[in-house]
Amino acid sequence: MSSSLQQGLSEAEVDALAERLAANPNPEGLSLEAVDGLFCALIASPRAVMPHEYLPVILGGTLGEAGVLGELADVQELMGLLMRYWNSIAHDFEHETVHLAYVEENGVDGIQGRTWARGYMRGTRLAPEGWGRIFGDESEGLVLAVPIVAGEVDPEWPKEPMTSERNDELLQSLLAGAARAYRYFKEDRIAYAMAAARLEPDERAGPKIGRNDACPCGSGKKYKRCCGGAGAQDDSVH
Repeated sequence: MSSSLQQGLSEAEVDALAERLAANPNPEGLSLEAVDGLFCALIASPRAVMPHEYLPVILGGTLGEAGVLGELADVQELMGLLMRYWNSIAHDFEHETVHLAYVEENGVDGIQGRTWARGYMRGTRLAPEGWGRIFGDESEGLVLAVPIVAGEVDPEWPKEPMTSERNDELLQSLLAGAARAYRYFKEDRIAYAMAAARLEPDERAGPKIGRNDACPCGSGKKYKRCCGGAGAQDDSVH
């Protein structure tokens, strides 16, 4: 197994998170590799996706149904690790540094990164708005590598066994595509965050965004330091 030292998480904490997820008795639960892909898609998404939407996907059921959680302290620890993992990916994307995904060396079907790609595609379906646009954009070929590796474009791909060199190239394409998607939807995320903040309470699609909450645009920053900053607030005052 290869794992990256995430921003804000020690290597031991990353391994602990991987083990906790692997111990989930629910067969529908996701591994850390799949969660990494899922988070990459959700952070890039044109609209914010809240924890209550994606946690059932990660756990393969609700909090009460997932036997991995156990005591309240276990729930808090798992949630804390997941949130910090999310923030580490958001930090990488926002600062345009290379995100080194958590990827199993052996892969699925001999394809390293297939589990990650399938997790990513799960994320695109949680917030489908806009993804058809980028997948259909011929100038964004790197992003199209994700559904190809996930097996959603051609179920019989690849036609020949993968070499280690080809696997490495594909992994680089996957992560480059994820970074491209984050940049591609930046304006969409900002527009969504500002629109959500301006809605009247009875019009809100979700809970009110607090000044110290994570910004819905996916930057990993607090709302007051991002889309809820002075410039955005001034625009909303009439």
